[in-house]
Amino acid sequence: MLKTIVCGALVACALPAVAETWHFTYQGFHDSTSGTFIADRQLTGAFTGIDGDGDGIVARSEITSFLLNDYDYVACESQSNEYWKCGLEQFTFGTGGALSFKAGQWGTDPEGWVGGGHYFISGDGEYEYHFRPDHYEESSYRWTDQTSFMISSAPEPATWALLLTGLPLAWAARRRKK
Repeated sequence: MLKTIVCGALVACALPAVAETWHFTYQGFHDSTSGTFIADRQLTGAFTGIDGDGDGIVARSEITSFLLNDYDYVACESQSNEYWKCGLEQFTFGTGGALSFKAGQWGTDPEGWVGGGHYFISGDGEYEYHFRPDHYEESSYRWTDQTSFMISSAPEPATWALLLTGLPLAWAARRRKK
């Protein structure tokens, strides 16, 4: 019986330490090139992390993954070099739903003649630019008052399936021993 209590206490202590994944969507942006509002344009993303210090805010140091349109800006940081930079520069998420981030990638050739970048600043815009001798172009999709934001966190379905399957099996095994 003591082993069961100790195992249960260990499981209960480990549950809060499990990283959680949040999925979010921004919809509706102002296209700077055409000068129009595009209601169905979306920016989708997800991040995985945990509020390790319990302050109600998930900070940059507490996340292990940050995806925007299926590109992981945490994973790409290790590939940055002198001519190409990629990463998540700033990140916070409050338990009330406030999300703030700055992520992107940019680069240039060794001489600095040709280059470009693509970056995102939450609440401001998605920016892209390219340059080469005698040419520069840029575009952006800007947040407006009409831009909507949705965020949700859901436990992995497999976690609940394992729990719902495992608990009755453990209960049945315990009854069989008696």
